[in-house]
Amino acid sequence: MPGIPHSRPSFGKPFAQAAQQVIQSGFLAQGDVTTALTQTLQTQLSGQAVLAVDSGTSALMLAIRALSKDKKQARVGIPAYACASLLFAVKNADAKPVFMDCTTNLTLDAEQAHTTAKDLDILVLVHPFGMIEPLVSEPFDCPVIEDIAQSAGAMWQGKAVGTFADVCIGSFYATKPWGGAYGGFISSKDEALIQSITKMTNPDQADLQQDYVGHHQLSNIHAALAQVRLSHAAAEQQQRQTWVNKYDAMLKNYAVTPITGIQGNHFRYIIRSEHTAENVIQTLQQQGITAMRPVQQPLHHAIRDANCPQADKAWQYCVSLPLLHNMNEQEFLLLSQGLATCFKS
Repeated sequence: MPGIPHSRPSFGKPFAQAAQQVIQSGFLAQGDVTTALTQTLQTQLSGQAVLAVDSGTSALMLAIRALSKDKKQARVGIPAYACASLLFAVKNADAKPVFMDCTTNLTLDAEQAHTTAKDLDILVLVHPFGMIEPLVSEPFDCPVIEDIAQSAGAMWQGKAVGTFADVCIGSFYATKPWGGAYGGFISSKDEALIQSITKMTNPDQADLQQDYVGHHQLSNIHAALAQVRLSHAAAEQQQRQTWVNKYDAMLKNYAVTPITGIQGNHFRYIIRSEHTAENVIQTLQQQGITAMRPVQQPLHHAIRDANCPQADKAWQYCVSLPLLHNMNEQEFLLLSQGLATCFKS
């Protein structure tokens, strides 16, 4: 039997048809299809102004630049236990990263976040691994960017994630909940802010006096693929929920702690065990199962002497198991056997 991958987005006939329609139209660059995608996102995000761009990393970088245009080097708070794209987006915005530690549930330490935010110019709150970051509903003195790349489609307190903060950013990368192939987006209730960011995305139409402009438009071809994924996202979320329930029941038999937090869209299934992540991943790999660290490297390691002990522990002991919306019973049986091998007494 072929091995089980960590991620497996499905791209069937509707995706092929959408791509073919764009190719036959002759308009592959940004155009009407991209505009249609932004309109869909406006509906998903309660009418906020939306700008589609070339990646989630660019989305965050552009948002930081727009919110810090009057700062020489903005201080931007980011989680230490998060995707490396956050760190590089801050660097590419010529800003300074300030790292914040996580809790055992992998969301931010609330007390530390509020204390740190007092000296920040911008705070980035990430809904991690399909869970909810509850701090998005709390007030901060600085502007807040809400990153929903991994939790897109989730609801909390009766609202869609991405509608709590000053600015929302997300990703259309293939393995993300709203993934097509490549791309990202920025949204905000502040239409003027979105308009100012738009001016940074097309050098051919830019004022030559601007400090920064780059090629950050989203093409029609990528927008078409993302549009199809959005139409399937809710069903895929329900399918992942089915496998989450099966994981929960199975893992009660082992000395393993599922990371639950406040559940959003069940994008990932993450466990913490007494075995190191490296050992768990290697053991499962021998069974044909691809598990991964949720974060490949804690971001605070970029700065000498930065101290985020919970992020270090999470990196050492947390593992993300395959959570495929299109998984079948035979594959889950293989997973069950692999986990039994890994965690048997």
